[in-house]
Amino acid sequence: MSKRVWACLGAGLLAGMTAGNAGAAAAAPTPATIDAAPPTATIAREIRALADYDTSGDPQAALRRIDAALARARKAGTVDAADLLLAEATRGEALFWLGRYEEALGAFRDFDARMTALGGPMTPRRADIVNNIGSALSSLGRLDEARIYKLRALELSESLAGPDSNEYAAALYGLALIDYRRGLPLEAIPKVQQAVDIAVAASTRSGRNSEYPTLYGITLSTLQIQAGDSTSAVAAARAAANWADGHLGKDHRLTLAALNALGAALNDAGIYGQATPILRRALDLRMAKSEPDDRDVGYSLNAVAYSLDLAGFSDEALAFYERSAKIFEALPPSSQPMSGANVFGQIARIVRDDGQPERALALNRKALGMARRIASSPDDPEVLRAELSLAKMLISLGDAAEGNLDAAQALLDHVNAAYARRALPTNLDRVAALTLRGAVDLRRGDPAGALARARPAVAALRAHLLDRTSAATSAVRLRDQAAGTFVLEARMALAAGAPETAFDALQMAGMGDLQTAFTSVDAIRDRFGPEADTAIRAYLSAAARLRELHKQQDREIGLSGGDDTGRRDTAARIAEAEEELRALDRRIAALVPGYASLTGFEPATLAEARAKLAKGQALVLYGQDADGLVIMAITRDGVASAQTTIASRALRDLQRRLRASIEEGLLTDGTSAFDRQTAYRLYQQLFPAPIAEALRGSRELAILAPGMLASLPFDTLVTAEPSGNDADPEALRKTAWLVRRHAVRTLVSAASLGKGGKRASPPSGFAGIGAPLLPVTGAQGWSDAVEPALAQLPELPGAARELQVMARNVPGERRILIGAQATEQAVKSASFGKAGVIAFATHGLVGGAYRNLVEPALVLTPPSGSASGSDDGLLTASEIAGLSLDADWVILSACDTSAGESENAPTYSGLARAFVSAGARSLLLSHWPVRDDVASRLTLRTVMAARGRTSRAEALRRAQLDVLGDAAIAGSAHPATWAPFVLVGN
Repeated sequence: MSKRVWACLGAGLLAGMTAGNAGAAAAAPTPATIDAAPPTATIAREIRALADYDTSGDPQAALRRIDAALARARKAGTVDAADLLLAEATRGEALFWLGRYEEALGAFRDFDARMTALGGPMTPRRADIVNNIGSALSSLGRLDEARIYKLRALELSESLAGPDSNEYAAALYGLALIDYRRGLPLEAIPKVQQAVDIAVAASTRSGRNSEYPTLYGITLSTLQIQAGDSTSAVAAARAAANWADGHLGKDHRLTLAALNALGAALNDAGIYGQATPILRRALDLRMAKSEPDDRDVGYSLNAVAYSLDLAGFSDEALAFYERSAKIFEALPPSSQPMSGANVFGQIARIVRDDGQPERALALNRKALGMARRIASSPDDPEVLRAELSLAKMLISLGDAAEGNLDAAQALLDHVNAAYARRALPTNLDRVAALTLRGAVDLRRGDPAGALARARPAVAALRAHLLDRTSAATSAVRLRDQAAGTFVLEARMALAAGAPETAFDALQMAGMGDLQTAFTSVDAIRDRFGPEADTAIRAYLSAAARLRELHKQQDREIGLSGGDDTGRRDTAARIAEAEEELRALDRRIAALVPGYASLTGFEPATLAEARAKLAKGQALVLYGQDADGLVIMAITRDGVASAQTTIASRALRDLQRRLRASIEEGLLTDGTSAFDRQTAYRLYQQLFPAPIAEALRGSRELAILAPGMLASLPFDTLVTAEPSGNDADPEALRKTAWLVRRHAVRTLVSAASLGKGGKRASPPSGFAGIGAPLLPVTGAQGWSDAVEPALAQLPELPGAARELQVMARNVPGERRILIGAQATEQAVKSASFGKAGVIAFATHGLVGGAYRNLVEPALVLTPPSGSASGSDDGLLTASEIAGLSLDADWVILSACDTSAGESENAPTYSGLARAFVSAGARSLLLSHWPVRDDVASRLTLRTVMAARGRTSRAEALRRAQLDVLGDAAIAGSAHPATWAPFVLVGN
């Protein structure tokens, strides 16, 4: 009957789909040991057993066994000819798994021809071979021939085994892979989903073919990633990994491939902290095999590299990429996966960011050459991606070498023509390619033409990202990857004299740090009662219908010709579905406090921003791409801009050196040296002469910066060449710190500029929450949604005292919830309307740091016994947004409470945005752990000074200078002591 051959229906193709996915294969059961000189009957049984031999787990070992068995059979000379043919076909499968597709194709075709000559009947086994011929042709890029065999196999399997059989599922799966290779992944997804469902049911019934659900699930996850549906991709990969673990074993090759797929899906969803250990585990298990498969190891190395890369550890990622590239390049040309080209492209990007453009250019050319050599079509997605990367590199170099711009234009013309046929206007690569074509015009001295060319393309992406009907996971993925495109638009706009457009573009470039504090409405569905739950379920259902309509539209776009009436009907149905989703969105906003504030974002106009600035105030925006920084300084009197050409890695290294110097200061209580030269170099990059000059009359700066820049302690920058010894307290006190020149605050968004302000009768009370009972004991319970590692969080010995000291010094009504009283339920039920100052002293967590923690949270004392969704010891961003506050100040003195919505986004968008949504006017957040003897002094002096006519930013500045100048405080001259807090808000 059917055998494991179906598992090889496209392993080579699957292996190269994405950086995070590996070719599927399985550890095979081995035949019984055969004596050195077996009798003829034993040889015949051995040959017949090969018909059901799974070669996928260890194809090299399988090939040796099959060859040995065939040699014995030929020597015996009495084995049935049909049985020998079946064994030869099994040998073809082993060759297929080894990437030797031409040899495998020959074996399959030879079987088909000889079986026909023998007059053998059409059986499910022969249908298998027909399907395998199509698989080999597909892997060789001969898609038209492959499709003929796949369709024939589908008909045969339906008639011979039925539409609920594994044979039928495998043929369907093979057709789906051809759809993918033709550039129609959305055509492939429903076929693969159907194949998964059939395979699960068939394997459950029969107990056989257990590898199929895993293989198909891996492919399904991969295709869903490409479709931008990260949530579904994670679910599919997790299901595949769970099935493999339960049915195939932890060391099975398919299990390891499923782990890689799960890591890739988590990467795509932005949950890098969960992805990396999973991918490292898969790599370790693959390398631990007695004869590790080089290609599989290469895929795993690539996947780990990609995860580290996304998380911001490009140095470590580079080493993994290079090891992967070395493996792929050493493979025979016929076995090289398409992902090999992508690996060289990733290395080129890192090398470029490291300030090595010529080496990056050579690597980009190498990546394109490999992609073109392997691809079955010049419009293959990897070819287009490689052309796009090379064009970007050529534009960056300009005409440093004659013909760079002409070569870039030619590449982009091909890429844009291909994407016009195969991608929606919101496809990120399509938008990037059109924008880069404008960059060619910019380099040629036509900024107005460049902006006119790029603006329509960017406008489509902008509208998609701002549209609340867009799938949350898709928006998260796109916004993180689109920042460079918006920064390029800002460059064009500034060159064309259009500061309004540049201002908007820089806000959009930082959207990943500003928009939403949680990744899905699904995260809040169980917290706000049955009516809200019903509304959210309706929203998710409507969103799913809209995704299906978009898929239909994609399929129609992918067809040449077709019915325009049908396309218009689809477009009309999409418009109706989007309006339905907006109505449901408004309904949820009415039922869930804070929801609209957390999930909405709208850039401010330049005129609005300038009107909100008072005299002596300025707004500074930063955008970062591969070519450096774009900076705008906005005051009531004018707009200034500048660009700094600094490689991403160089800027990151400066920031890390600054942070390392602060970390050293924390360890030594401020007695170590501080790297003032690095602080001065950072100032020169971030405040070049045009910006510094424009800000000369501005006492107070509002900073809007993306990514790592947002977590930079700007107060610690040095505005003039430092003198003296970096370890000398007096030299540090005399340093020209930026805090001496400017009071600094960080904005959640430019639209919030100017909100809040002084009130005639502000609340004067104090509320303090924190010092939770940690670590958790057996009498307490965390929610099942949060992993046990949370229970090991350490206690905070100074937290209770810190809150009590603050309470004694703030006038008005006081409420303190510490220890056993600091529960989530107590916070939610308390009334904070009379508290002008609210302080939390506890651990802060970022979204994705723990399993199923999708949004930032503050740790409180968990309840006794079992936890519930509304009382699990974690006060999440969406729950914070639902509080009713009227506070001038919220103080979060936990470690790194300035962290943002995910592990790779160390910004203020998470907890800060939630508290602003709840009614807080300003937040005082910590960049790093604050010393007990300094925390109260800094916070109290800031709060008390701001109760008069002094602005909040100026109040913090004075408190910092007060500590800096007090020699009686040990280590007070070191920034680690005086600069732990950042002001967020107004």
